Amino acid sequence: MSDKKHWITKLVPALAFAAGIIIASVGGIMTISSSLKLAMFETGPYSYISEDSCRYDYEKPYVDNAPVERSPEETKACIQERKQEEMERFQKSQKENIIDGVSALIVGGVLLLAFRRRK
Repeated sequence: MSDKKHWITKLVPALAFAAGIIIASVGGIMTISSSLKLAMFETGPYSYISEDSCRYDYEKPYVDNAPVERSPEETKACIQERKQEEMERFQKSQKENIIDGVSALIVGGVLLLAFRRRK
């Protein structure tokens, strides 16, 4: 029984240390990647905002079973609003990714410190 316990007490810290390395590496990659994307891009690289998506006002009641068409000024204002929403969504998602990366770095660092080999 003591041989089995001795084997387990050597394996578990080694696996926890390896998991710490992996988690810290992934966290570092996520943090650096998200930080650079947030610094380099104003909005997400794939934005599908077009005039067609703002042409009709679906919130107003339909006239003759068709949506009400917006004026050119309203359409431009809608496009600007959608672009602003897209930029805010992109920045929020990148900040969430940075938080996830930092969390992984902290958890990985704790595992590394707790299960490092002591001489």
